Amino acid sequence: MELRHLRYFVTVAEELHFGRAATRLSIVQPSLSQQIRQLEDELGFPLLYRTKRYVELTDAGKVFLTEAQQVLAQVREAKRAAQRAYRGEVGRLVVGYISSSTYDLLPMMLRIYRERFPDVEVALRELTTHEQLRALEEEYIQVGLLRLPISAPLLNVEVVRREPIVCALPEEHPLAMHERIAVSLLANEPFVLQSRQRGAGYYVQLMKLCLASGFSPNVIQEVTE
Repeated sequence: MELRHLRYFVTVAEELHFGRAATRLSIVQPSLSQQIRQLEDELGFPLLYRTKRYVELTDAGKVFLTEAQQVLAQVREAKRAAQRAYRGEVGRLVVGYISSSTYDLLPMMLRIYRERFPDVEVALRELTTHEQLRALEEEYIQVGLLRLPISAPLLNVEVVRREPIVCALPEEHPLAMHERIAVSLLANEPFVLQSRQRGAGYYVQLMKLCLASGFSPNVIQEVTE
């Protein structure tokens, strides 16, 4: 017994007419009649009363119709569920993120994602950019929200936000009143930077920026984020 036999029988049972059923199924009537006969032979009992004037379901046919409709509905639902899983609309997604993304970017992205994919369970892992690269490679996480630049040619990378580099200064610092500060003005200032081990790409980027302005920064402390 194949699914097509169930579809053929259900269509005949709904139409109670072999000609109309054959038209719906886009097959010729003799072939449809043969398929129904094969199904009845396999079951060992008739599903339909046939005369030249009408077609009716037997008592067994009525019971079989209900069960066949349920089977076909389950198959359709299984297909839809599998398609959703294939498209990533169900299941579990593990996301790595840097701590600074929790201010607004991560909550915004989670809200949008959950509205679109409500059946996906999202698990969050706070990791540095360096840790996320390793976690992605080891498939510990599926998505990483990290800070560029990175060196990972095997990863698919998409920029979701561009942010200016900001210099944090004490309120009483002479440069704090300026809206923009030339990097060269920071040549004699002590720096607190993210450690090279934690964010190598970002660290190198800042170093290049300072060197291009004619000085090597005086790093007095390194932090994780």
